[in-house]
Parts: sequence; structure tokens; C-alpha cells
Amino acid sequence: MLVDREQQLFHRVTRIMRHISNVKLKAIVYPLLLLFASYLSSSPVAANFNLRVQTDLGAFDIELFDTIAPLSVANFMNYVNDADYDGTFFHRSIPGFVVQGGGYIFDGGVFFAGGVSHIPEDPPVINEFNLSNVRGTIAMAKLSDAPDSATSEWFFNLTDNSASLDNQNGGFTVFAQVLGDGIDILDEIASLTRCGDYLPPFVCGAFAETPTVDPNAVFQSNDVLVNISHIGFDNDGDGAIDDLEDAAPNGGDGNSDTILDSTQDNVASFPGAAGDNITVVVSPSASIESMDVLGATFALNASAASACVLNGLDFKHGYAGFTVSGVVAGGSIDVDIILPAGDTADTYFFNGPTAANPIPHWFEFAFNPGTGVGAKTSGNVVTLHLVDGGRGDADQTSNGVIVVAPGGPATITAPVDLDDDDCDGVLDSEEAGAPNKGDGNNDGVLDGLQGNVASLVDTISDTYVTVEVPSTVLVHTLFFTEREVGEKILIQASQSDKLAGLNFVHGFLNFSMGNTDPGGAVKVKLFLPENELPVRFFKFGPTPANPVGHLYEFDFNGETGAEINGNVITLHFVDGKRGDSDLVVNGAITDPGIPAIQAKNTGSDSGGGGGCSLHNKGARAEQAGAWWLMLGLACLHGIRRIHFSGSV
Repeated sequence: MLVDREQQLFHRVTRIMRHISNVKLKAIVYPLLLLFASYLSSSPVAANFNLRVQTDLGAFDIELFDTIAPLSVANFMNYVNDADYDGTFFHRSIPGFVVQGGGYIFDGGVFFAGGVSHIPEDPPVINEFNLSNVRGTIAMAKLSDAPDSATSEWFFNLTDNSASLDNQNGGFTVFAQVLGDGIDILDEIASLTRCGDYLPPFVCGAFAETPTVDPNAVFQSNDVLVNISHIGFDNDGDGAIDDLEDAAPNGGDGNSDTILDSTQDNVASFPGAAGDNITVVVSPSASIESMDVLGATFALNASAASACVLNGLDFKHGYAGFTVSGVVAGGSIDVDIILPAGDTADTYFFNGPTAANPIPHWFEFAFNPGTGVGAKTSGNVVTLHLVDGGRGDADQTSNGVIVVAPGGPATITAPVDLDDDDCDGVLDSEEAGAPNKGDGNNDGVLDGLQGNVASLVDTISDTYVTVEVPSTVLVHTLFFTEREVGEKILIQASQSDKLAGLNFVHGFLNFSMGNTDPGGAVKVKLFLPENELPVRFFKFGPTPANPVGHLYEFDFNGETGAEINGNVITLHFVDGKRGDSDLVVNGAITDPGIPAIQAKNTGSDSGGGGGCSLHNKGARAEQAGAWWLMLGLACLHGIRRIHFSGSV
């Protein structure tokens, strides 16, 4: 990002605005200050300026169109200056349409039952529709049939939405655009499973379209949400936001070189996950670019098949990735990572490609004396010894630029005794109890040694189910839905004649697969106990015909669906098509589904009528009562307004 006179003036304007607390006064003063800045810069109108947006999945820059939408930009900056957007999350995602944020903060507790609150709202801003809603632009969200109702919320256009958004409700005001490859991060957010893709709308309430890296844990922590940590200026272009650098020790001088970090492109300071300052320093002959400060959401999303290598490690300072330019092609450079005084690290891990494995994965950046590449620690300083194109350079190319893969310093908290050597998300000790002495699919190899085979005990009948995917594919996550959630899904669908006379003895099996060919086909085999003969297989999620998560029979149609042979169910998937719950061609397939057997006594152990039954060991009436209470709270929560036109 270039440092020019105009942007410096706007930076000063925002600093002044931080000291004005009266909302109505700010709405008047800010546009006037911008006009004054434009006069000082000898421009007839105020120039556009850039801000950096830091999210859990990466940072990107946006350009604000102050000349085209001054009132909307002023409104947006009021929220930025008050830090109202810090800690908010993207609460709405519609793939191929928009990603929306700027409204809600997760307060803790039950996600849909009071665990979310709306940020304070300034008075609505007058609509300023002048630019079309094309891909990469940012526009104000508002209420239906109320052109001048925009307050805090905004959305990113993922595609050209001009035909629908430019011609309704007075047009949606475009006030900014995403720069560079920032749109890739938004596409990644849009590819995540949403709450309503996994759980019924009445459970998710108003947040059925909220993207999450782990829908099963959406009620527990904001670590599964895509959060915005901070928005601000980056005048030295190192990817670290200025006011965060100014908060570094020694009055904003994290490396104690007597120069403010916010004025040096080879020094970047930022708060780590623990709230303490982290400073990254490279040689003055080089520069830092595209600093990404990443949180727990990134770690969950990036864990994939190599998550087990992180056992026994504590990344208490979080994760970061960045680019170092100005390196001699094929040359080496040292990067110092300065931790808080008195702190130390035992090792350093990256999540990225290597020469041996081009697929991003977690690996220890251990120092190799032979090559001189790797991490060394000395007190509170971790030094990354890097070579352009070598291990640790994510682009794997000798081009004078080192892309430092996302990662972080770690402390060893326990001996790394991997109980998931194959990284399929199931403990080896659990797989060892599978039929055939730990060989659930009877292929002659222990399941605990195969990343494409996993055996686990369901939460309903306490019996084993084995999942087998092709050897070229990896099981990323594998678990059974909590019994109560499964009951609610079946209760919702209990009036369907399709469920009559069926027994769901295992509950919903959830797994995701990676390393698949984008748009490619994958066959998955489910091995049930030998005495069980399934008759149907159902899935819960969206389909091309119905984007709202629902229960549907996954019958084989010649391309996708389930084929049953004895106790073995073969599931046919195509990345992005029916059966893939994210409905996105992205090389990953997610599948929440449930096998059904013929019920011997329909009506016993009833799951909600229609002859449907869910085998429920030790289920208690008070549990059901608690879930109906949550249902009521979810419905109440669903009346929260989301400032976006529902007619789009």
C-alpha cells in the first residue's frame, strides 16, 4: 500500500474521530473533516483510501470510495474508529451470491439461545447508490423496502449481482471494493458449511446461513466462526495494522531499534492470541508484505488430515503467515519472531506444502544443520532460517520472494504420544476394538494404520461402524452427531411417509474428505455390524433443488446416491453435487448421513411419529424437554433483524 499525503491526512482524521463520542456529532463532523483534508491535499474532492481487514482466515485490503459514497464511508469509519467491528463474525454466507458481516458478536454460551448480540448501531445512513454490485465490491445491507435504513452491516459481492441488487430498494450502495487476492479469502468463507446446512433451521434460528468450520460445535465457541479481529490503516505496507503496531512495547517499538514499527516495512508488530505482542523482523534490505494474523478458526480449518501432529502442542500466541520480498533469488534470509519478554518456545510448525507433499499440511520446521534451514530459539526470540524455494517457502520457487507459510511457535505441553497415527480423526485405541481385531473392513490391514479407513463406535447403540474411502483420499473428520441433535432432525421429518417403519440405530455419521479431485467422483463404503441389513440411507443438508438443509433419501440415481449390499453401504459422491453438503466444487466432500434398517416394532421407542424410531439407550424425558425449550429460544432468536433484503 502506497503512503501518500492524502492517505496520511485521512489517517489523522480517523485519529481525531476516536475522541468524539457523540454519535450524532460524529455523523456530522466526519464528512466535514474529510472535505477539509481534501482541501489541504489540493484535490477538488477527497481521494479514496485503503484499509486492512484482519480475519481468522487471513487478511485483505479494501479500497473505500469516499468520493462516490462519502456518507456511507463516513458511517463505516465511525464503526471502525469505535472498534465496533472488532470481534464480530461473518453471520451470513450464500455461495455464488454474498458474504455478509458487520452485525454480530458471539458472547459465549449457547449460540442460538442468547449467545449472540448485535453491535451498537449508529443512526441510519442516506442511500448513495452510484456503482454497480459486481464481484469484489462491498455494499451496505439494509431492510427491505427501506432505501435509507443501512446502519452497521455490509456484504461482499461474490459475483456480478447488478441485475438483482442494482434494481431494488433504491439500489444497494457500493462504498468499497476488495483488493488483490482478498476475494479468494471470501470465496473460502463462502465454501464453508453453514449452520443450516448441517442442522435444521429451527435449531440455527436466524443464523442458518452462518458459515462455520465445525457445524457440530457451533453452540460452543466462536473458534468455529469466521471472526474479524480488527480493521485499520497499514501505511507502511507490511500487512500489520498501524494502531496495533503502535500498541507494541516501548511505545510502538517492538524490536527496540528506536524506530516506530508502524513506519518500517521490515518490522511488523501485532497482538498474539494471548493478547501479548509479537514482533516479526527481517533484514532492512527486505520487506514484509501481506501479514496474516490467524486465530483458532484457521487452525481448525487447516487441520485436515495432519491435525494429529499437533497433539501435545500449545500455540498460545496463535498463528501468522506473511511474505518476504527483496530476497536474492535462491538466497537465504533470517526472520526473527520476538515473543513477549520472559516467554519461550520449544518448536515451530508450518501449515503449507513441501517438496515431498505439495498439499498443505502441518509439519515441524525443525532446524537441519546440513541445509541450514529451520527454526532456532534463543530466549524469547525464534529465528526462522529460510531459503528461497526451500522448505518453509510456500511457493516452492526460487523467485526472490519467500512466502512464509502460516504457522506459529509452540510449546510442548505433553509428550507427543500420537493415538491417531493415521490422522483420520479417530483414536487408534478406539479403532483397535473394531471387528476382526481392529480390521473393520477386513482388508488385512489394521484400521489404525490407514488414513483412508476409520472405525468408530456410534453414540446410540455402542456398536462399530467402519468408513472406507479410496486410498488416494483422506478422511479429515469423522464423528457421530449428538443423540439429541439427531432426534430433533428426525422429529422435524417424522411426518414423512418415507420414514415409516424404519429404525435409525446408529444416528448421523458425519465425515469430510479431502485431497479429492475438484469435481471428481468418490466412492465411500460403510460397514455396519454383520447382523444388520440396512434398507435405505438418508442425508441431511442442502441439495441443488433445495438450498435449505433438509432430510432426504440418498437413493442412487446413476451418479450419486447409496447402493446397499448386505451390511455394506456404498455411497457415490461427486464433489459439488447432490450428497456433498457444501455443494461447492472445492476438492472436499462433506457428508452428514444416517443409515436406516427395517424396524421390528414400529412405534416403540418412537422418535416423533410416523413409525420412525431412533434407538435410544437411556434416553430421558427431561432431555427432550430441554431441547423443546432450546427450540423455543431459537424461534425467538430468529426474529432478530438482518439488514438485507430477503427478496434477493
